Amino acid sequence: MKISQKDIFTFQKEILDWYHLNKRDLPWRKDRDAYHILISEVMLQQTQVSRVIPKYEVWIKVFPTLESLAQASSRDVLKYWSGLGYNRRALYLHKFAKEVFERYQGKVPADEKVLLTLPGIGEYTGRALLCFAFDKQVAVIDTNIKKVIAVRFNKGIVPEKKDLQEIAQALVPQGKAYDWNQALMDYAGAMLKEHKIPIPRQSTFKDSDRFYRGQIVKALIAQPTLSQKEIANMFEKFSLPRERLEKIILGMKKDKLVKENNKTGALSIA
Repeated sequence: MKISQKDIFTFQKEILDWYHLNKRDLPWRKDRDAYHILISEVMLQQTQVSRVIPKYEVWIKVFPTLESLAQASSRDVLKYWSGLGYNRRALYLHKFAKEVFERYQGKVPADEKVLLTLPGIGEYTGRALLCFAFDKQVAVIDTNIKKVIAVRFNKGIVPEKKDLQEIAQALVPQGKAYDWNQALMDYAGAMLKEHKIPIPRQSTFKDSDRFYRGQIVKALIAQPTLSQKEIANMFEKFSLPRERLEKIILGMKKDKLVKENNKTGALSIA
């Protein structure tokens, strides 16, 4: 799929002009610290910016450096992540910090292949770090950007992965990847808010396994250990079947969110 240089230039001008007028003042855009950028990117995954800002600011005060995060306990990490959901992401950040100190003397690698070997780093997060922290001239593609490209250049159909990457990279203005990617993200988000691009319906959160997992983590942050009977009592008001609760706890143990005392059977943060 080819796009003319004229169409590319027109789109670049439109997005950058829009960004000049609508650029958001976000705390993680105030520096190029790879650790700060990583925290913001992971927090922003499936969470609204307005909810992330206060959580990000508190997190950076409590864990101001990668080293401070590496030295923290899992319980403290989950405590300050609480409210963002997807607790595994917090634990991946914790593991990332530890591995960077063990393998790279505390310096976040500026190589995509290396980044992808670290806990919690996928293609999107890796490219976001390369661009926003290390000024690499790469396209950063999130779900919203895929939709913008689809609507603008492919009649609303998201291109195949290879074609999408080629289009996104061709759209990056030479030497301006940082501003371009930030601009395109802001623009795409604004389009979604205005319903110019369809917003997919989300499944109900309450009564989901993720809801109950989050409640268990919160309880274990407040009280270091709980018996499985105490946890079962927590969910009596929800009429949660015992078999389902056991399956949820088993999944949390597999994900290393919680651990079980072999003697007492009590649970605690892993």
